Amino acid sequence: MKKWELYFYIIIGIILVIEIFIIFRRQGWLPLWIDKLPSPLIAQMEPAVREKRANFKIINAHEHIQSLDNIPLILKYMEDCQIEKMLLLGTSNYTFYLDLKYGFTGIDENNEEIIKISKEYPDKFIALCTINPFDENKLEKLKKYIAAGAKGLTLWNGHGFFHDHFLDLPLDDPGMMEIYQYCEEEGIPILYHINSSRPYFKQFEKILKTFPNLIIHAPHFVLTSRNLNFLIRLLDDYPNLYTDVSFGHPDFQVAGFERISNNSENFRKFMQKYRDRITFGTDMVITDHQSKSRTYLDNITLSYFDMLEKEEFTLPSELFSKMSKKSLSKVDPNKVYKGLHLDDETLSMIYHDNAERIFWK
Repeated sequence: MKKWELYFYIIIGIILVIEIFIIFRRQGWLPLWIDKLPSPLIAQMEPAVREKRANFKIINAHEHIQSLDNIPLILKYMEDCQIEKMLLLGTSNYTFYLDLKYGFTGIDENNEEIIKISKEYPDKFIALCTINPFDENKLEKLKKYIAAGAKGLTLWNGHGFFHDHFLDLPLDDPGMMEIYQYCEEEGIPILYHINSSRPYFKQFEKILKTFPNLIIHAPHFVLTSRNLNFLIRLLDDYPNLYTDVSFGHPDFQVAGFERISNNSENFRKFMQKYRDRITFGTDMVITDHQSKSRTYLDNITLSYFDMLEKEEFTLPSELFSKMSKKSLSKVDPNKVYKGLHLDDETLSMIYHDNAERIFWK
């Protein structure tokens, strides 16, 4: 073999090894020590900012966790970002793997896992169990999970994707109306994933009217951040309706931050007016996948802090690296966003007071 041929095969081999390494990393099959390091932004944080946030006693009131094995990383992340408590939502395997073949399965196992976590770390976590609306024993299961330590219920049948693929049942189905009645009577809050643009949203409004003493928390600005006037109408009409600031996947988060930035003054007025109805959350869906590294969790959370606290801010490259190619092509990674620059009293209610009152009572 000639020398140039040897060099050629060596180069080809190196390229193949690098490509395999990249594929394995993307698939989450090759976690490294760097995945457990904090974001550099944590060390760069000014002491005055850390002191101010510590006083808020921040609660992350919207998160999903795959298993107890994720807890060591989450506790480090919570320390990095000064998160004092976290609300864990019962979650199906589809949400963890984003693969239709899993369907709406694994909810009983995840319910048991997050209740177990809440018992092992009672000062850090509480659990909201979930149910399958098609389950004939759903009310009995809900009672069982509440007795075991769950502090509320989370529902997925109003989520557009889940409704279309797994849970195509009217929101006001008689069996579900029994669930709502039980929750109202027992003072059990419901975190209800709901798409406000769907025809069945009228059924959701019927539920709000029928059970006026039932606290319903519809996250992601009730998925109406495109139409602030509609969201205002909902909160005015239904005093038992609450929401949070989370957007979920980076595609949705960046798009949501764009809408807030482009309409920052009106959003600021909205947040101040309804500050007793809004909670803080991140909805990062924490799993064993290496992409959900400590740096990623830190950076996503810090970006939400920036949106709420600063006049202007930029987004970390970590966020853009997790976006789909289609969504990424529509945004400028170097854009300077307008933040809400909320006052401390408003921040205190969003970061802590409202979640404490609704879920930790």
